[in-house]
Amino acid sequence: MTELTQEAVLALLLASDAGLAHSELAAVFVESEAADRLSEILSTLAREGFGPLELVQTAGRYRLRIGSRFNPLLSRLRQAEARPLSRAAMETLAVIAYHQPITRPEMEQWRGVSIGTPILQQLQELDWIAVVGHRETPGRPALWATTEQFLRHFGLNTLADLPKAELDLLAPECLSNS
Repeated sequence: MTELTQEAVLALLLASDAGLAHSELAAVFVESEAADRLSEILSTLAREGFGPLELVQTAGRYRLRIGSRFNPLLSRLRQAEARPLSRAAMETLAVIAYHQPITRPEMEQWRGVSIGTPILQQLQELDWIAVVGHRETPGRPALWATTEQFLRHFGLNTLADLPKAELDLLAPECLSNS
């Protein structure tokens, strides 16, 4: 059996595409003090890093990524430029993130304009939003919410980590009175 060491934790994290939750890492080791020792190792790795890698926790999962100090170097390696999101797509994503689960008519009410299908398709293709159910009203409109990929992409552990917004200034009733 493998001993609980920094190298063992790094090996497990490198083998995981989506990262690992603390409980998943702890389950690999059967030692009684594994949970405390694992927390200590994860804290050390998060604080000190490991070569060009850094440990991050997003969507409740630990994963390794290349340190941000290497971004200029990595940008030269990328062949294709990422398609930037339009302002409408970013606004729609923000409405979904802050008000999920939310229907398309509710999104349109918040934004004050209709939302084109290509916007929702683009956000779905990025795996940042998904249909999570249907509202029990006539027509059963789809309920949209953000995904774990959204949390990972924006470096958030939970939705509570979203920046605080002055949402009362953007209430739907304010928009309909203007």
